[in-house]
Amino acid sequence: MSYKKWTDYEIQYLKRNYGIEGIKEIAYKLHRTSDSIFKKAKRLGLTTAIKKWNEKEINYLTEKWGTSSMELIAKTLSRSPVSIRKKAIELQLGPSRIGNGEFLTTGDIGFLLNKDPNLIYRWARAGYIKGRRFGEKKIFQITPKDFVLFLKQYPQKWDAIQARTDLIKGYIHASFRLPEWFENKINYDKTTFMNRRIVSNGN
Repeated sequence: MSYKKWTDYEIQYLKRNYGIEGIKEIAYKLHRTSDSIFKKAKRLGLTTAIKKWNEKEINYLTEKWGTSSMELIAKTLSRSPVSIRKKAIELQLGPSRIGNGEFLTTGDIGFLLNKDPNLIYRWARAGYIKGRRFGEKKIFQITPKDFVLFLKQYPQKWDAIQARTDLIKGYIHASFRLPEWFENKINYDKTTFMNRRIVSNGN
């Protein structure tokens, strides 16, 4: 079997999502085997042993979540912001907070969609994402409900292949299964991505 060279896009995707998405999911999206994904991740130094959370760290995260920034919590616990957010969702702590209510910032949404926060800010100013401004710096407060509404109303503005869908699922409150529109979006973007790869490989 001939070796398939890794593209820059595939490498960057792997770096962004390894440890967030499962190996099988990454393999499916990149049209590669799970073994290929693991070996490449190992060569890139992404497969370092997972650091287990201890009770003291969990208590600190629970206490500070919503009052301290994710970056500050990550620095204090010597962990990555991705690790902090994943654990917060696992513990069902809800979204990060500003003021007295639960809100997402344009930075939070940029992280979830893997897009420039400045672009998210412009979308909020243009009214694509509902929110209200907070403080002297006019930081947008966006409720998880309005974030999910944006995802549903403007599917053309985000890409399920690039977005951190495993984390986004934490903001979609579903009892048994995800909404049909969300699953359709993921399937559509996967199909589009695969078709582009087929066309690209054929040229």
